[in-house]
Amino acid sequence: MSCILKCNNTEDEFLVQEEDGSYTKTHDYTEKPSIIYKPSTVVPPNNILEIPPPNDLDMPVTFFPTVDTFFDADNSLLVILMELPGFSTSDIEINVGDGEISVSGPRPKDELYEKFGDNLNIQIRERKVGYFFRRFKLPNNALDTTSIASYDNGILSVRIQCSQFTPSRRLNIDGPAYHHEKSNFVNHSVVSSSPSGISMESGNSKGMGRKGSGNH
Repeated sequence: MSCILKCNNTEDEFLVQEEDGSYTKTHDYTEKPSIIYKPSTVVPPNNILEIPPPNDLDMPVTFFPTVDTFFDADNSLLVILMELPGFSTSDIEINVGDGEISVSGPRPKDELYEKFGDNLNIQIRERKVGYFFRRFKLPNNALDTTSIASYDNGILSVRIQCSQFTPSRRLNIDGPAYHHEKSNFVNHSVVSSSPSGISMESGNSKGMGRKGSGNH
C-alpha cells in the first residue's frame, strides 16, 4: 500500500512510497529563477531560454513581471505564463519570429492618479510601474506560426506547438523506383518550361516567382 511523505526541501513536495519500497516524487514545486543566456546559445529541443533585451529599446526596462515557462509533453506545447495584473491587452506587445519571442509593455507611473484623481495621500506603493521587456529564444523544433496568446485574470498565456520525431520504425525497401522518378522529373521539366524559365502550365505567368506579387 502506498503512503505519502513530505520532502525535506520544500513544504509542498511529496514523496510517494510504492509497493516495492521505492519513492517517487509527485511534482516539482522548486522555485527556478530565470537565467539570462547569450543570444548565440543553442536551445535544446522542447526548451525555451531567456536572452537579454535588444540594446536599441526606446525606453529603459524598469521592472520584470514574473514568468513560468514549461513544455507540455502531452500536447507538444511550449507554454509561457506571465503575471501582468492590471494590464489591458492593448498595453501588451508580443512579437514572435526569427527563433525568438518577446513580450513587452508599459505601466504608467500616474496610473493611480488617472483612476482615482489627484487628491491622494499614498501610504504604501509596491506595485511595479514603468516598462518591461522579456525576450526568449525558441528551439529549432518550435513552430512559431502556431503561436497563440490569451489573457485572463491578470495572466498572459502564450502557447507554441513543437514538432517531434516519430518513434523508430523499420523502413521497407521498394524496387528501383529512383531512376524511373528521376526520368519523369526530367521529362516534365522539359515539357513545362519555356526558354525564359517561366512555367507554361499557368494561364497567366506575368509576375510569377516575384515576391509579394499577385495571388498564388
